[in-house]
Amino acid sequence: MQRPSVFASNPTLARPAARLGKAAGWAAVVALVAGGWHPQAHANGFQVRTGSPDWSANAFAGMAAKGYDASTAWSNPAAMVRLDSNEIDLGINGLFPTIEFSGQNKLGGGQVSGSSGGNAGQAAMTPSLEAVWSVSHDLKLGLSVEAPFGQRTVYPGNFVGRYQAEVSSISDIEIGLSAAYRVTPTLSIGGGPIIDYFGARLTSAINIGPTATLTGDPAVDIHGTNWSAGYHLGVFWEPTDTWRFGVDYRSRITQTINGTQQVFIPPLLAALSPPTAAGLSAALNTPARTQITLPDVATLSSVWQITPSLAALATLQWTHWSVLQALTVIGANGSSSSLPLHFNDSWMGSLGANYRPEFWPKLLLQGGVGLDQSPVSNAYRTPRLPNPAEALIGLGATYELIPGLNLQAAYLHEFSFGDSQISYSSRSTAGTLVGSYKTQVDVASLGLAWRF
Repeated sequence: MQRPSVFASNPTLARPAARLGKAAGWAAVVALVAGGWHPQAHANGFQVRTGSPDWSANAFAGMAAKGYDASTAWSNPAAMVRLDSNEIDLGINGLFPTIEFSGQNKLGGGQVSGSSGGNAGQAAMTPSLEAVWSVSHDLKLGLSVEAPFGQRTVYPGNFVGRYQAEVSSISDIEIGLSAAYRVTPTLSIGGGPIIDYFGARLTSAINIGPTATLTGDPAVDIHGTNWSAGYHLGVFWEPTDTWRFGVDYRSRITQTINGTQQVFIPPLLAALSPPTAAGLSAALNTPARTQITLPDVATLSSVWQITPSLAALATLQWTHWSVLQALTVIGANGSSSSLPLHFNDSWMGSLGANYRPEFWPKLLLQGGVGLDQSPVSNAYRTPRLPNPAEALIGLGATYELIPGLNLQAAYLHEFSFGDSQISYSSRSTAGTLVGSYKTQVDVASLGLAWRF
């Protein structure tokens, strides 16, 4: 794989394999993980705001208090008591992000040559599955499969920030088992265990100085997976026929990632300088281990049924991002490196409305708007996590095809606003990436809800 990227002038940065050493190798690992295991798919932090089309249609307003369908097995299991029959919901979400950098990479009085990277956002598909079994009027059991965290960004090999980031890919899948019980006619509780799968692949180029003009850049690739567990709790209160409230809590989940780090050596570099190639391989081909805590999330929602045809919805959600303050990577040889992250807790708030026309009762029209705060300040923004605060706009509809079978469709637009400056350096040989980011994402969702 020949990399077309070239390095702008600073001859003093050319160095033999011996000077790369294991210390520089582990500095590269820390930079990769710290910048890449905490990136963004399209929401703030690395939360993925997809799932049931019903949530996207309202920009997540009312999601913990609706109890409209089986998707509440994930958004608030306590609200499953509102369902009087068994139900299975299936959804598919298409994510189409735009992540564009404008700026330069400063290094040693010069600049790293290359392009601004174009659109680093990568289109992706995420599934959604929920099911509810109605054991009795007061007891319900639920199953949910969602992808609440994740991201995918790809910069080309000639990106000016290639020594900071090239490929970032995170996958997270939560499998939830839950039960709900009606304690009183107006109050119910719910919860259960969460089984979580987490995987990541991260790459970046390695600066070897002017030699790369001829040979192309070496690149380091780190990847790993793990399974862990957490829990889910919810409370649902329906004091009147027109008001209902829901509180949902998903616990933090700690993942210990045991992965593999590998280095790609351009063939021409290996042919021209076997000692350099051997030194890179010895320093960077190794097992690696780190630990990441997926944050706990608390959601408060309400639904006001203003008339039989019109409902108003609201949500306030808190994400405990401050559990991520630093990251430590440990090598197979016992060496370790640590990097501060300085994540802040964040809030998301949204308002929405649902309208069912009296002349067309099979149709439910939905809409919502929201604001999503970023946990990352300009001082700690990275090319793997570029987003500032975002605005959310959702539209959608649910239509009853036949009795017991509903078709759901939604469109969600998220766009950044405010300051999105970056001044980031993962290590001295990578330079300092200086500039700004413009981001947005379009999410198109389809789903089926089957009651039986």
